[in-house]
Amino acid sequence: MPDVTLTIDGRSVTVPAGTNIVVAARAAGVSVPVFCYHPKMAAVGMCRMCMVEVYTPMIDRATNQPVLDENGQPKLALMANKLQAGCVTTVSPGMVVKTATERVKFAQRGQLEFLLTSHPLDCPVCDKGGECPLQNLTMEWGPGNSRFDYSDKVHFQKPIPLGDLIYLDRERCILCARCVRFQDEIADDPVLGFDNRGRTWEIISKSDPPFDSKFSGNTTDICPVGALTTADFRFKARVWELRSVPSICPHCPVGCDISLDMRYDDLMRVMPRENDYVNEIWTCDKGRFGMRFITHQERLKNPMIRRNKQWVQASWEQACAFIADKLTLIRASASADALAGLAGPKLANEDLYLFQKLFREVLGSNNIDHRAGVAGEPALDELTSLLGVGQGTNLMTLGKGTSVLVIGADPEEEAPLYILRLRGILNRGGEVNVVNPYPTKLDRLATRVLHPRAGTGPQLVLAMISAIVEENLQKDDFITARLRGVDELRRGLGRLSLAGLVAATGVAEDTIRTIARSFANAENGIIVYGRTALSIGPALTQALANLALITGKVGRPNNGLIALTSDGNTRGALDMGLRPDAGPGGAARAQPGLSAREMWGAAVEGRLRGMYIAGLNPARGNPAATQALEALEFLVVQDLFMTETAQLADVVLPAASFAEREGTFTNAERRVQRFRQARRPENTRADWLIFQDVARAVREIVPAPGAPAAAPAAEPKKSARSRAAAAPAQAAPPPPTVTWDYVTSSDVADEISRVVPGYAGTSYTSLDLTRKSWGRQSNEAFYYDGTSYENTEGIGVQMPALADDGKSTIAITFYDPPQPAADERYPLALMTPARLYSGGEWARGSTLQPHVPPAHIILSMADAQRIGVGMGERVQVKSVAGVLELPAQVDAGLAEGLALIPLVRGAEAPAIVTGGLTRVAVNKAE
Repeated sequence: MPDVTLTIDGRSVTVPAGTNIVVAARAAGVSVPVFCYHPKMAAVGMCRMCMVEVYTPMIDRATNQPVLDENGQPKLALMANKLQAGCVTTVSPGMVVKTATERVKFAQRGQLEFLLTSHPLDCPVCDKGGECPLQNLTMEWGPGNSRFDYSDKVHFQKPIPLGDLIYLDRERCILCARCVRFQDEIADDPVLGFDNRGRTWEIISKSDPPFDSKFSGNTTDICPVGALTTADFRFKARVWELRSVPSICPHCPVGCDISLDMRYDDLMRVMPRENDYVNEIWTCDKGRFGMRFITHQERLKNPMIRRNKQWVQASWEQACAFIADKLTLIRASASADALAGLAGPKLANEDLYLFQKLFREVLGSNNIDHRAGVAGEPALDELTSLLGVGQGTNLMTLGKGTSVLVIGADPEEEAPLYILRLRGILNRGGEVNVVNPYPTKLDRLATRVLHPRAGTGPQLVLAMISAIVEENLQKDDFITARLRGVDELRRGLGRLSLAGLVAATGVAEDTIRTIARSFANAENGIIVYGRTALSIGPALTQALANLALITGKVGRPNNGLIALTSDGNTRGALDMGLRPDAGPGGAARAQPGLSAREMWGAAVEGRLRGMYIAGLNPARGNPAATQALEALEFLVVQDLFMTETAQLADVVLPAASFAEREGTFTNAERRVQRFRQARRPENTRADWLIFQDVARAVREIVPAPGAPAAAPAAEPKKSARSRAAAAPAQAAPPPPTVTWDYVTSSDVADEISRVVPGYAGTSYTSLDLTRKSWGRQSNEAFYYDGTSYENTEGIGVQMPALADDGKSTIAITFYDPPQPAADERYPLALMTPARLYSGGEWARGSTLQPHVPPAHIILSMADAQRIGVGMGERVQVKSVAGVLELPAQVDAGLAEGLALIPLVRGAEAPAIVTGGLTRVAVNKAE
């Protein structure tokens, strides 16, 4: 549709057709006050604050042409002969809008006077004071006094809980319905509503438990008054006391832009920052309320060394020297292959890069990983670096012409903001097709839903590819120009019949074909896959890659793959080389090391004697890991808390949280974003700095080539220097030529941008996050809400996928689909889905602790009846690996033959899990 030109307060402005007057006025630099209107939601015209005079050309009904005056100009008439609400009035050619006439001002003053008739006027104690649109609009547009009797105000109990996280002050509420509409339109959690018409009209919760939504905190942001407040910030501070520090949420692969609002070194609240490429202006409740761990009293604050089975506090210098001595001793006596390291994907890119550099270049070992070594853990997935969504992708712009396939994923539990993004695509006319073995919240939003048999995801995707080829929907020009190995794919499909593939999945062929057509014919196609798909392994993920390739849905913006991996920086861990088989940027290693799971067996067998674990807790609920760690000669653990793994260590090092240092994370769409230091560390150090100190200490111990054979390893009192001198020359690599002289994290980032393929342009200087001011935007109060801040700290840098290079060619790899195993002794298939509120270290001090579900198993209605078990009754879950006893829940939507054990604290699933799909027998506990 063509753009529209109109005049607002004498200023000519051109805007897209369909724009409302409020938005058009903002484009012209004219302030139109609003309360109920919000740019992320449909306009409703409830508050009547945006009333304006609207004049449109008079039309001659006979000729359908404008009526002209004596000067040849169109005659204008006041629309409907009354004021119009600007938020629900769209612009038209030749329209003239007046926002500051006496008639308009009279209406604005009157509306504010009405709103204040029952307002408590408790600004001095209201949390919204200082960032309140009602305050701002009253000062600029409101009357100086009120004609209404103060004693006639309506009073309510103050406050009442809408849920345990959000409080409602009904006296302050102006009934704009922003909170209700957010939950209905954006979060798709219709849990709020209205009750009691008239002066006692109020917001209520309609759900059980109350306000049952993972996005409830956003309602406090968009509330234009202080009616909604959060339980963990109410009466804690005034906004003018706060120092807003730009940061990135570390909890999941979305990488939401957030602000840590600090008073001195105390975290007062977490707020979202605007970034349309990532989280728009929203964040989930885990990101908002799950950050109290950074100031928790149980944080580790000093290095500790275990001596005579007792913890002894040590200085940093003593701890690093002791670690270097022990690691060098093991390397000298048993070779570098006896050393291994794990660094978790919660760590920043700078930490991960130096950790692998410490092990590879200083200690000489490739035994490194970022996973915890749990059975059923997703395999390493490199597809998004090759075929990830193209550079410039912005999900907020997608709608009609877009088809998204969500397969083997539960976005609300794995990466919550993607639920809001996918809902937006649907609202704008796009399609979202969901394929998952068990029901998820996304089912009720989706265009189409398939629940195939567990483990048959590869068959379903291959059936889609077969249907596309059969109907000639493939992108032949892209295949010819960019792909290699297409004949292998055709031969592989030729060995499999479409009917056989469909039969294996247990779903209708027509629906598979419809979803295949939707994806192949769409202008933009995106595949989102998560934990369930990754746990199935390469047979499924490579099939998804092939689906994207043959339809040409890679190598350009808004097309490609998005993997919902665990934790906040899994993509960064892979890119930095935290894997046994490849270094930074995916460079293959000539001699791959041990993976996390392989380390446990090697430790029990004595081949692995020393480990360094940072930011991971593999001993939690994993008997195999616990046994292996207990068998080690030496163990270093670096973390925020005394975890189950730290309790097994010989040395424990206190690491700084993400709020106490600077760094970068890489999110699921390969966007590198920087976070800032918000508080001073309490004798803790950034992980990268600890790794550097250890590396320097190790480099001070230089082995002497050609010395006599090593002494026995059982002599612990000899120093590493003397033991190293007795080791064979080949036991240790020569000292590396690289230096360890990083002063700040930006020095590490500069090196990453130089040496890690794909990370050019991601230095702190390139990110340009230090050259602009940060703070509340003075022009936003009348339009947004006073708390959704404009992001002036940068939106990060999205790295290109390898497929973005139009000259590159891509090889197709075909995997025959695995046949799901069957065993009469173990009739049920067990999966372990992720849960957002999983418990663990992030939940310490959080108001979300009551939301962490207890450990349980979910059974289908049919299986529960067969076993004879009801809700809450305990069952015994047995596999070839072990036995577990849990209370049962029954889900009527779950398919017969499938059971789920959600990954929450207390669910010791690793004790029985054997892979992505585990065969189990479930019986009622005695």
